[in-house]
Amino acid sequence: MPAAAAAMVVVGACSPQPQPSIAELRAMATDGDAESKRNAEETRLRGLLDRLDRVEGLHHAYTEFKDGCTGPAKGNFKEPAGVDLLTCEMGLSAVYGVEGEVTDVLQRIGAADVTTWQPDLNGPGSASGGTLAYALEYHRMRGVFPDGTWMPAPSLVSEDRGLVITWDYPPLPAHPAASSQVEGAQVPTCPPAGPVHSRCRIDPPRPDPVPAVRARYGTVLKVVIGRPGSLPYYTVPRSPAR
Repeated sequence: MPAAAAAMVVVGACSPQPQPSIAELRAMATDGDAESKRNAEETRLRGLLDRLDRVEGLHHAYTEFKDGCTGPAKGNFKEPAGVDLLTCEMGLSAVYGVEGEVTDVLQRIGAADVTTWQPDLNGPGSASGGTLAYALEYHRMRGVFPDGTWMPAPSLVSEDRGLVITWDYPPLPAHPAASSQVEGAQVPTCPPAGPVHSRCRIDPPRPDPVPAVRARYGTVLKVVIGRPGSLPYYTVPRSPAR
């Protein structure tokens, strides 16, 4: 192959793929298929949260809902262009005040028909992380194993890892780093709207900040719900021509 032709092949292989315009991306993000997937995903997320709202001892403080679509990664000499022209993701997080003992509320959450939780694969005496059994064990032992080592932080995690619950852990005076509190010192606000498609809602619009919720109830619990494995709910694959 002549040198000039070889150079053209190399340059062509490395040239960035054409990118869709913002108008094209907006059209993709708002067509019928996208809206159908969007509505189904929001219904699913809010249905999970509604089941938690009914658990005795949980007092809803606020919910942050976010939904957005972005265009493809442009790519460069080191990284290929994104495999999808459009990626849409949605999630929500909710903060609650816990009335009474947190272990009692955790057991009610475990008993409620919220989702399928992580199974305890280790059995009694050495519960698996992310399970109700481990969370109760952590509180019973105040975060310290019998051999004196610190226990990993507890949480409740759904089997598909699309729902995670965390809460204020009891203070451990001898090891402050092992204690933890739900973050959120400031009142939540929505980020600036994205150019393609974005929605954000805070409910109620002017909620009490986390420190105020903690001062009222003593313990704060946070729920984060998204797609299993953090996968997008809608994508538009790049065609060979793009």
